[in-house]
Amino acid sequence: MTEKVLKTVCAGVGFVGGAAHVPSFRKVPNSQLYGLLARKGRESEAYALKLKEKMATKDNFDLNIYYSWDDVCNDPEVDAVCVAVPTPFHYPLGKQALEAGKHVYLEMPIAPKLKDAEELGKIAKKKGVVLMPILNFRHCPGYLKAKELVDSGAIGKPMAITFREFIAAEDLADQWPLSGWAWDIEKAGGYPDYTLSVWSLDMLQWFFGSPITNAKWTPNYSPIEGIKDFKGYQTVGIVKFANGVVGTMMLGSSVAKGLDLSRFEIFGNNGKTILIDWIPSKNREVFDVTLFGKGDDVKNWQVPGPGPEVWGHKQMIAHFVQACLGNEKPEYGYEAAVAAQKWADKIVSDPM
Repeated sequence: MTEKVLKTVCAGVGFVGGAAHVPSFRKVPNSQLYGLLARKGRESEAYALKLKEKMATKDNFDLNIYYSWDDVCNDPEVDAVCVAVPTPFHYPLGKQALEAGKHVYLEMPIAPKLKDAEELGKIAKKKGVVLMPILNFRHCPGYLKAKELVDSGAIGKPMAITFREFIAAEDLADQWPLSGWAWDIEKAGGYPDYTLSVWSLDMLQWFFGSPITNAKWTPNYSPIEGIKDFKGYQTVGIVKFANGVVGTMMLGSSVAKGLDLSRFEIFGNNGKTILIDWIPSKNREVFDVTLFGKGDDVKNWQVPGPGPEVWGHKQMIAHFVQACLGNEKPEYGYEAAVAAQKWADKIVSDPM
């Protein structure tokens, strides 16, 4: 008997889609990267044609290239779609695919407005298909190691956290210029700090198994000298969880090249602290996890994540595939996306 596979079409082959989603759908078990959505004369078409040639040689498969989302949704051979296009298109593309009975792997925020995110969830339930928001931080090997330490009681009872995500201004300016959709609140739901906050907000609630009960934000936006068509942001948040943990979050895009990093600290009531660092200028494929005790009581783990595994993309796609095939129960659905997005919304709707 032929082993069942999930045939997926990917829309969006840019910053994350091309580097993480496409190769992962091509390589995880029981998955067939069935096709790509492309626009004639654009980079997506060049990418698709190049990959088509590569897969014909290496995978002995003729990759399908679609130039219309209608064609994707109407193709009975397509089981699932991955939607990694810009945020303004998440809702319409996701909705059409769900209504066509396709499983949907959908980038965050899954819709610029919460009411539309809720609607997508209702459609998925009605159609009996999987709608999985791409909350890959839950599968990040560095955070999984830290959660293992917390759950084992290594720092006693967690009391407080700090979380920082810094991106060099010149890098984000290339990806999200001021003149583009990412700075249009109506199209994106908020500014880049809002867009990027949802992954960490979800991760923190998953990490502690406790919902956030309050969050307050103070954003600061300013032009960056020497970088055109961009504003830097330094956005600070204070969060409180139902389990009593309190913390600060800082999202920044005004740092110099080489100072970009993700840093997560968890402080326990036994005087011990866990520090999780990801510093791309040092090693893009390794998380540095350290448990600090008293005196020289320090333990360190170098937690690897090759390629799409470093931020959990490949692991999450493997789970999505198995969930769609009915071999695993989905770990979460649209409710998790909404639970993160409602606190991100306060950056826009209720800043201090």
